[in-house]
Amino acid sequence: MAATAWAVYNIARKYLGNGTINLAGAFRMALYQSASNFNTATLSTYAQVTSEVANGNGYTTLGAALANEVWTVGASAGQYKFDADDPFWSANGGTISNIKGAVIYVSAGTTAGRKLLCRSTLTSSQFGLSAGNRLTVQLNASGILTLA
Repeated sequence: MAATAWAVYNIARKYLGNGTINLAGAFRMALYQSASNFNTATLSTYAQVTSEVANGNGYTTLGAALANEVWTVGASAGQYKFDADDPFWSANGGTISNIKGAVIYVSAGTTAGRKLLCRSTLTSSQFGLSAGNRLTVQLNASGILTLA
């Protein structure tokens, strides 16, 4: 199964509109296990999401910083897309276990204040990334999200 499209958290729409989430800011992507509540649309902060993938073997709690975040013109002049480079993790010294989904969130502030932007289910069942392998989360060519 391919990853699902990025789904914006309910309250993130409000936060985008009132400037609480600034899409010119810094974002991170964290990975979550199947036991996680990451797919609950009503969550609002990083601290509310349960069952992040365990720290170690190439994965660091809080996930990876998104690089080269950019706004570009979409399929037409009336569309703009938010995008970034594809983040990746390399397993070393052991397996990065129980990967199921990913969340993109604002990296600034305290853990309780880090606002969630969107989430995706990466696979139908959780998997482990064995030592020596690399997981790249390939973001859609149309961007993480599009405003039209």
